[in-house]
Amino acid sequence: MHLKTVFGFVGLLSSALARDVVPGAYIAEIKGTTANGFLNKARVSGIKVSHRMTLDQDASIFNGVSFKLEEDTPENRAKISSWREVVKLFPIQIYNSTAPMTEQVVEDVGKIIKRSNWPVDSYPPHVQGGVDKVRAEGLDGQGIKVAIVDTGIDYTHPSLGGGFGPGFKVAVGYDFVGDSYNGRNTPVPDNDPMDCGGHGTHVAGIVAAIDTRFDFTGVAPNVTLGAYKVFGCPSIGTTDDVLISAFTRAVADGADVISASVSSSGGWGEYAWPQAVTRIVEDHGIPCVIGAGNSGSQGLFYASSAADAVGAIGVGYVDPLIVPRIYQTATVFASSGQNALISYYTATLRFPVGQLFELYAPVVDGQISDGCAGLPADSGDISQKIVVMRAGNCPFQDKVDAATEKGALKILLIEDLSSTFSMAIDGFVYVSRAASETNAALLALLSSGGTLSVTFQANPDITLKTSNNLATGGSISTGSSWGPTNRLYQRPHVCAPGGFVLSTSRSALNQGYAILSGSSMATPYISGVVALYLQKARAQNRIVTPAEIRIGLTTTAKALVFNDGTSANFNFLAPVAQQGGGMVDAYKFIYSNTVVDTDFLEFNDTQNFHASISFKITNRGAATANYQLTSIAGATAYTTMENSTIPQTFPPTMVQSYASVSIDPSNLTIKSGQSKRVVVRVVPPIGLDAPRIPVYGGWIKIARDADQDNLKIPYMGIATKIKDATVTNFEQGYPKLTSSLVNNPTDQPVLAWGLVLASGTVRIDVVSVSDPAANDVRIFNADNIIGSVPGYPSYWNPRSPQDQDTQVSWDGTVVKYEGLSPVAVPAGTYKFIYRALKMNGRNETGRDYERWVSPNFVWSLS
Repeated sequence: MHLKTVFGFVGLLSSALARDVVPGAYIAEIKGTTANGFLNKARVSGIKVSHRMTLDQDASIFNGVSFKLEEDTPENRAKISSWREVVKLFPIQIYNSTAPMTEQVVEDVGKIIKRSNWPVDSYPPHVQGGVDKVRAEGLDGQGIKVAIVDTGIDYTHPSLGGGFGPGFKVAVGYDFVGDSYNGRNTPVPDNDPMDCGGHGTHVAGIVAAIDTRFDFTGVAPNVTLGAYKVFGCPSIGTTDDVLISAFTRAVADGADVISASVSSSGGWGEYAWPQAVTRIVEDHGIPCVIGAGNSGSQGLFYASSAADAVGAIGVGYVDPLIVPRIYQTATVFASSGQNALISYYTATLRFPVGQLFELYAPVVDGQISDGCAGLPADSGDISQKIVVMRAGNCPFQDKVDAATEKGALKILLIEDLSSTFSMAIDGFVYVSRAASETNAALLALLSSGGTLSVTFQANPDITLKTSNNLATGGSISTGSSWGPTNRLYQRPHVCAPGGFVLSTSRSALNQGYAILSGSSMATPYISGVVALYLQKARAQNRIVTPAEIRIGLTTTAKALVFNDGTSANFNFLAPVAQQGGGMVDAYKFIYSNTVVDTDFLEFNDTQNFHASISFKITNRGAATANYQLTSIAGATAYTTMENSTIPQTFPPTMVQSYASVSIDPSNLTIKSGQSKRVVVRVVPPIGLDAPRIPVYGGWIKIARDADQDNLKIPYMGIATKIKDATVTNFEQGYPKLTSSLVNNPTDQPVLAWGLVLASGTVRIDVVSVSDPAANDVRIFNADNIIGSVPGYPSYWNPRSPQDQDTQVSWDGTVVKYEGLSPVAVPAGTYKFIYRALKMNGRNETGRDYERWVSPNFVWSLS
């Protein structure tokens, strides 16, 4: 395996760690002491620590301290974990903002918004999610406080109030990190949450922008914002301790909604920040809206933190029906002396400016190649060239692979009228997309003979173009992350417009606008919708719980048909595992007179199967209502490839094999203000390939009075015994020793392992082969070991991304029992025993672990 780079704001995972963490940094959740008390005890104990943050602002949310160990040894960690004041010691995980694609920023919104095309009540994203209808009813978020946890907010932007503090739109906030923070160094906080990256300003505008010049507004333009800056410049990472501090501060500042377009690989909900999110939701009654991530290319079972937190609202994203794009212009020069202007926009990294690049545009059958079958064998050295390809009818990743296999890292993709607008891009590549007319222009230049070259300017001319998205418009984006979680709960709950969203951005003139895509954009959209809901509830003097909001968003959403990102919509509904409830319907959510008491019916796997699940329907309308209940099937998706344990990348294989559903009663009458309970029984689909881990689902449709005001409760289950599924990547040769220890006995042993499914516990134990009597620790009544590799067992391990492994170097020490200090072993011959707990397995029994024994190797003290 090799390290995979996921571009844009999607973060990198370390090749040497199961999770991306700050080396040597930890959070201690504490009791019966203070942060200073903990730090003093560390110093008295001879443990050198550098204080990062005190996390005691609200003990009901989190009471602890973060720090960096100057000597990050297993012995020091074991000492700290053993203290009675320490509830739990967490590694500090790194999280990333969730917007994978960016566009050129423009200074004047007038160059983008044409009021004849986009009046306020028909701004395309608002129409797509039903916000236009809600706004027509007079709701605007007045009186609701929305906390934006992000890169800060450019509060000087005229569309965001022009100032900071009481009386301004951005009324409160704090910078928890400083501009130099990168996720790994020590935060340097201050009182000014000014955005220096632009992401948070874009997010804030989706919620609350008001551009009086052009009547451009966000979803809930009259809310009050809080700006909680958790990223530095550039916006490349933040951490659990910073996020806990920001969320806690938002609670103290009176936030009604907390919005965070932040995520990292997870799926367990056990890390420090997700734990705090759950406490805020359950104990403080504040809804937390969190981006579900942009890892759709990884397939099923790839839920993100902290959207995986119990009680959080996880948000996926939908591609636009109408696509605005800000095109830049560049001049292509032919060696024959001719030239042509082309229009392009940046998709990942912007091409370096001021350099002259030769274009490589292979022509096949009279057309510039689409790269779907790879590049020509005679392409030569193109490592310094820009590869030009047409859009074609294959996944964009195929084009990236075709280019990178030849050594090229720069791609110019020519669109056509049916081009998809969603790209999940893996690899360290510069990508721009050119307008469709570029194809003819380049062919004409190529016909004149010679070579083509181009130079990109720092401040090129720009134009705006809009087009109908005929390929993926209104469908779940291919980049939107899939569930379920590792505990078989569904994420996301709901989806919202997130592709190619126009909003405010930081710029030199403080009045910029930009176009971004990702769950980062869908998250504030949902947060704005929640603000509108709360405004209406307060006007009715009605108390609202986060559960009511989460359930309402999920069950009033519109289920969408599947789209693979390369063609028109399919004729079946996308799996619940991809879309949750579906596309938000803000009007139905806010004005529905029917409510239920659950967001999902989760039937689990075949071993832990719930044969029946009940839910309650309440009629909030003024009159008696009649209800008819029916089931609607979504596609069943396979997790793994055929005859393989390796997860499928997008799109997974799907079959129209559906569960049998019975509903009792299926017809009922409910008086105003009353409730009745319904029981749903499900028989999983038959005839499926169970080892491929089929995930099935659908919706229970609740139609009120002849299909008026209908709801849909998503249901989901796993048509296999998940504990039988392989979690270790044995298929690609893992685990394995990566150094030649037999020939080089002084090498440090390195064990590499990878997971095809998540594992709650991974153990690496050490056995003395040369001195069996030294193996005095008994594991699971199965193996005698000398001890465990320090740092193991490793808990709450997410599924490894495609083409990535985790590596551990052994230093010749072992931990006899968890919590004790490491001890050195003598020179001799040893072997490793690797174990990974299966999903739904019990930690205390060895039968629920996969087991692998390494070859013998020699450990030498020299």
